[in-house]
Amino acid sequence: MKSSYSRADLESAIRSVGIEKGDTISLQVSLGRLGLMDNHPPDFAAIANAVIDTFLDVIGPEGTLLVPTYTYSIGRGQTFDVANTPSAIGDFPEIFRYRPGVLRSRDPMMSNAALGAKAELLLQNIARTCYGKDSTFDRLRQHGGKICTLGISLYWATFRHHIEEMAQVPFRFKKTFKGMILEDNVLTEESWLYFAAPLGVSNCEPNGLPLERIARYRDLVRIASIGRGEIMVVDAQTYYELGVSELEKNPWLTAKGPPISIDEYIKRETNK
Repeated sequence: MKSSYSRADLESAIRSVGIEKGDTISLQVSLGRLGLMDNHPPDFAAIANAVIDTFLDVIGPEGTLLVPTYTYSIGRGQTFDVANTPSAIGDFPEIFRYRPGVLRSRDPMMSNAALGAKAELLLQNIARTCYGKDSTFDRLRQHGGKICTLGISLYWATFRHHIEEMAQVPFRFKKTFKGMILEDNVLTEESWLYFAAPLGVSNCEPNGLPLERIARYRDLVRIASIGRGEIMVVDAQTYYELGVSELEKNPWLTAKGPPISIDEYIKRETNK
């Protein structure tokens, strides 16, 4: 495995996992795990922009690139300023969302940013639910999206929580958060649903690796090496159908476990 990679290497890897012109891609990355990019200084912003440019070159103007810009604002009791609240998950989302033409959703917990043909379709006028029906995650799979991880494994992809909510897993529950959203100089108070795990219950902590292993075993995931890491891609609807099916067999598949009754924990959380 190479300790560095070139932009040509990256483009080749992206194409080899089935990403092509016109695709809608939800991308989560950890660039540090890939090593340095050849012919680029060890400057994160320069490398991040080269990575973004490479994906955009492959999918073309007919495609759409979506990047999580989660802030968790409403869960922290903070106002979510759609234009200005920084992502809480690193620098890559910030570099992406400040590009010209990028849109951002008004989800005050799990916002996403997108650039391309389906950006408005994926992000605007979404339901006030982070993972449920008509959320960005739901629209992503309804409109032919693909889940892509770069430098991290598929089990890190947040899309799994959409699968869990739709499958009504027993280790999470719908929690209503109320807070302020600022958009276009208009401040509104809104209530949003978040599919939460009860705090302090280790059995309910996330564990996406078993589902990833099943997806790999069934050859549903396309994988290529890049630098010191990998790029992984799975069709969102295919991954959703697999997840729902497997969670029907084992509702605690994607939690740390072992299974417990969490009714009392949920009652405690919802009464806060």
